[in-house]
Amino acid sequence: MVDQERCRPEKCGHECLKYCPIARQGKEIIKITDKSVIEEELCIGCGICVHKCPFDAISVVNTPEAAGQPIHRFGQNGFALFGLPTPGESVGLLGPNGIGKSTLVNIFSGQLVPNLGADNTKWDPVIELYSGTELGKYLKKMANGQLKVSLKPQLITHLPKMFKGSVGELLEPTDERGKLADILDELRMQHLLDRKLDQLSGGELQKTAIAAALAKQADIYFIDEPGSFLDIYERLRVSNIIRKYADRVFVVEHDLIMLDYLADNIHVLYGQPAVFGVVSMRKNKRVGINEFLDGFLKAENMRIRTEQLRFLSRPSSIAGKKTVVKFSELELSLGGFKLEAPGGDIHESEIIGIAGRNGLGKTTLVKVLAGVIKAEKGELMGETTVSYKPQYLEAPDTKLLGLFESIKKPDEFNLNKDILSPLGLVHLVDRKASELSGGELQRLAIGLCLTQDADLYLLDEPSAGLDSEQRVNAARLIRHTIQNRKKAALIVEHDLMLLDYLSDRMMVFLGEPGVSGIARGPIKVQEGMNLFLKEINTTLRRDQDSKRPRINDLGSKKDKELRAKNQWYEKA
Repeated sequence: MVDQERCRPEKCGHECLKYCPIARQGKEIIKITDKSVIEEELCIGCGICVHKCPFDAISVVNTPEAAGQPIHRFGQNGFALFGLPTPGESVGLLGPNGIGKSTLVNIFSGQLVPNLGADNTKWDPVIELYSGTELGKYLKKMANGQLKVSLKPQLITHLPKMFKGSVGELLEPTDERGKLADILDELRMQHLLDRKLDQLSGGELQKTAIAAALAKQADIYFIDEPGSFLDIYERLRVSNIIRKYADRVFVVEHDLIMLDYLADNIHVLYGQPAVFGVVSMRKNKRVGINEFLDGFLKAENMRIRTEQLRFLSRPSSIAGKKTVVKFSELELSLGGFKLEAPGGDIHESEIIGIAGRNGLGKTTLVKVLAGVIKAEKGELMGETTVSYKPQYLEAPDTKLLGLFESIKKPDEFNLNKDILSPLGLVHLVDRKASELSGGELQRLAIGLCLTQDADLYLLDEPSAGLDSEQRVNAARLIRHTIQNRKKAALIVEHDLMLLDYLSDRMMVFLGEPGVSGIARGPIKVQEGMNLFLKEINTTLRRDQDSKRPRINDLGSKKDKELRAKNQWYEKA
């Protein structure tokens, strides 16, 4: 596979051609015009071109034998997709970015005819391939124009560029079911109808896009990343609204608690991002998500990750642990907003998770501890060094390697092994930060924060912009780093599963968004989760195998059982 964006023949010495053993035998295996083109039938898979290419543009991989022929391939040496998911009432697509989810959306909405890896341009061969199956019936209906699709796009930040009017003007034509008013009420959006789209926050844009998709009359709804830009409370509310108004839905979501709540069945997509993707068999959502976290798909006999993400009960006692960080009672007023937080301490190898709705001062507290904001009362005590990853990231016009080299690092530190490889940044070190995507920039910011030698690590929403695989890797790296260095961390996070995995103790923010915030803690995780979940009227149970947290349906047997005990959170 040749990455068309990275391949730059005008800036290299044509190393792929120069060092290829087949080309050196005089055979025409590589042609170079504006891009490199490699004849796969002649390639022996030696990998020399992969290592010699200065722009990391070439990948040589063996696809799984069970994958069969590609369903779609983007030209010679292009990305290949193997397999298709089976439609159902509620189907989740789980996998990293660049693995083929957008291609699947285009196929299932009729915008892309699968070429079967060759030059096919008609639906008939594809329908014949799946004849006699539920998928074949779906594809036949779609090809005949008998299915209508509604799509909630992933890139909602593009909406203000595409439409210049108000929210009401955008949404009015979508009301094909006569339910728009009800959807807007439940999303609490009536006050936004006269607002221009370029005046909306990310969360408001997200809810606008969801309202537009759900208001349409459709046979199937594609909802792509509905949790982005929303806090935990809003994610749960939006999930309930999607479940209510979308009878048959495909959901792409990287927050696994939200995906588990929205989907009945799961297809895991695996492979190598931007190179090839394979769609797994349809799995029960509990089994599918557990296998993803384990890194091993049993039915496919396929390992997709070398290490598991395990949810283990952690001792609540901090007796005997060395105190690394102390901070005093805090009071702060910003405009009409007031924040109050108690003093506390954090111990070696300990992570404090911060939970709460948006607008209650979580980021403000972190900024005070980072020294970005001065509070009227409250500060870090003693000589404490801090490393801070902010919520909103800057992208300097500097190469990544230069940014890492400028940081004071701990002793016995290996940049490649400890940071770049776990975060998937190795191939980006010669790129400028200003050239990175949002997810790449987020991984860079996490890496820079954890590279710094410090006593206290402050990470504000580290999962934002990351796909499900990157979240797992980032969470494991954060916990590994804090434990090994015996340092302390304070993390603001809206992904409830990651918050549960990372937190040794918690701080919970209550109050009225935009008016006042009151922090509680640091307190035990059980107490903190109970406090927060009661506030948002949700109970969590534990999966019997993986021990990951799962949302209970309101009024379900487990929900009633926990509420009767005044226990909103089940311990691991």
